[in-house]
Amino acid sequence: MLGADALDARQRREVLDELFDYRPYLLASGAMALLILQVFLSGARSEALICVVLVALGVMLRFLVDRVYRARSHREPGSNWAVVFGVTCVGVALLWGVTGAILYRAADDSMRLAVLALGCVLVQAVTFRSYMAPGPTMAQVAILIGFHAIAIAYDGLYVLIPVCMVYTVFQGICIVALGKVRIRQMAAERETRRLLGELQTINAELTRANLRLSDSALSDPLTGVGNRRRFEEALATMGRAAARQERPMSLLLIDVDHFKRFNDKHGHVAGDDALRHVAERLKAIAGGPEEVVTRFGGEEFAVLAGGTDEAAARALAGRILASVRQAPCGSPLTVSIGVATARGTAGAADIVNAADRALYAAKRSGRNRVVCHGDGDDPKVPETVGR
Repeated sequence: MLGADALDARQRREVLDELFDYRPYLLASGAMALLILQVFLSGARSEALICVVLVALGVMLRFLVDRVYRARSHREPGSNWAVVFGVTCVGVALLWGVTGAILYRAADDSMRLAVLALGCVLVQAVTFRSYMAPGPTMAQVAILIGFHAIAIAYDGLYVLIPVCMVYTVFQGICIVALGKVRIRQMAAERETRRLLGELQTINAELTRANLRLSDSALSDPLTGVGNRRRFEEALATMGRAAARQERPMSLLLIDVDHFKRFNDKHGHVAGDDALRHVAERLKAIAGGPEEVVTRFGGEEFAVLAGGTDEAAARALAGRILASVRQAPCGSPLTVSIGVATARGTAGAADIVNAADRALYAAKRSGRNRVVCHGDGDDPKVPETVGR
């Protein structure tokens, strides 16, 4: 194939698919059949029948070769099929050439011009369709024109022989020129696919970078859980969902007990390890699809639990309390937890204030415990926060 080295595997398959397609050949055979019918009606019936057989053989050859090509294994090298196409082209050209010569000899003077015109059309069709295979195409052109030239010379019209030769050269030039255009077009298509692939890769990398940046903007760098901004966004989103669906939503505020004293005794590195330890325990226990763990500030953490009533929130807080018993350095570590549950249209500020009051109630009553809003009598607690 012309420019096969410049084509990738996909483009070579596309070119072979185009070359082996037999449907355009059926159209040309149909046009030839009309001429055969006219010759048959003019009285040259035996010649017309011979032409019918030759055209039918050509159609069968192209059809069978196309079927075998479609059923091939894609692992077969394209060069083998290029050879098959070349042999098929020569065989079909011989059948067409013999048919054209017989029709020319059998036709009357008024029909011979139509036979020659059909021969020119077939040559043009071969040229414009098979320009990626210049060898087989030129063989077809030479055979078609050669048989017509013989028939013309038999009539003594020798002056048309140079015309046929010039026509053959012209077709060769067209084949090469069209092939070069097609090669440039395929090179442009290949470059376009390459650039699109690079663009898709860059877009995917950019998307991943944006996601990492978004996660970084919403994550606490020390503990890896969400930061205060993440808490505020989750509180607003989950609050709207709870109000819309009329479901409860609970907030747990967790404070590490005597953290300043822990830092002073064990150092800030041990204090950071302790905070990371608490965050890991929170993620392990409150890691459900409707639960969000964030660092609320300093040594305080928050857990938002959608669809969780007060009883379930109290149980969740109990599991957290039991899991935080010892810091990584081996020293005792406890937390105090305040729990509040909002129902219906309770505002975000109400649940935060209620959980904060419950947390300080837990700290005032001795720490290392869970206190839910409503456990004690506090007239200052907002009425919109349910028990």
